[in-house]
Amino acid sequence: MIIVSKKGFNINKEMKYQILLIGSGGFLGSHVKKQLNDSGINFIEITGKSHVDITNFEQFNSFISNHSVQTIINCAAFVGGISFGFKYQADLLQINTLMASNIYNIAKMHDIKYIINPISNCAYPGKSSVYIEKDFWDGPPHESVFNYALSKRVFVAMGKSYYEQYKISTASVVLSNMYGPGDHFEEERSHALGALVKKIYIAKLNNNSEVEIWGSGKPVREWLYVEDGAKSLIKAINLSPGNYLFNVGVNKGASIIEIAEMIANEFSWEGKFILDVSRPDGVLKKTVDGNLGKEILNWSPEVKLNEGIADTVKWYRAENE
Repeated sequence: MIIVSKKGFNINKEMKYQILLIGSGGFLGSHVKKQLNDSGINFIEITGKSHVDITNFEQFNSFISNHSVQTIINCAAFVGGISFGFKYQADLLQINTLMASNIYNIAKMHDIKYIINPISNCAYPGKSSVYIEKDFWDGPPHESVFNYALSKRVFVAMGKSYYEQYKISTASVVLSNMYGPGDHFEEERSHALGALVKKIYIAKLNNNSEVEIWGSGKPVREWLYVEDGAKSLIKAINLSPGNYLFNVGVNKGASIIEIAEMIANEFSWEGKFILDVSRPDGVLKKTVDGNLGKEILNWSPEVKLNEGIADTVKWYRAENE
């Protein structure tokens, strides 16, 4: 549901601390921080839990009380890959839901007008293969990501309810699976693309002829270069007050095995892939319909998958050689 008024927020680049970026030390947040700096927009940041623990209400409230904030961009999340999700089911639900509760309660207490939340596309119904906004609530998320996805739905629901009751605006920006420089590459915390970058790099380094892939290699995913994900959140800053839920994507996916072959090509690795079909595949296909998001932001993702993978591999090699 989208509710839009005619008057925008009109962000003043000179107003100190008008924007609070939460999670600026993380994968997505670090790229949002860079783009805010490049745009000359003044902001204050919470780098991560060791800086300010937003699940601790008293600590979070104390921080906000000492700063003037109009808009929150929330890039904080407790999240990982499929194996991480099965291992920390309760934590994923509890920690992320507590973040949502505290952020909206703080916004109400301190008259913060606008919250921008990146939402993982896994929050869509597990039965869907193409994600479109009108179907967001049409069934439960897939069991492989259920608890994290449910916590992301809480953010969306709070956005709607807090706009209707308190006129606190929200943009819930649904992003495809992100990848790029600064991503998690360890197997437990990463998505498939990041894990494959590390595996193939190690195989190339050690002259290994095989790399194992979890599952059948058939699941199709849409991938969003992290700089495009960050750009979508920056573009959302100047939306008119209201409650928004929209996708950022191009409705074009690639299978896990296709991704693996693209990464192998960038590393010039010529070995073979071994499929471990005892491992879960998760959802077999998920891409996003980005037409509404394109209309709202007057923009759509710009970096092609092969270009983004090339940049990611280049960055990873530079960091590890």
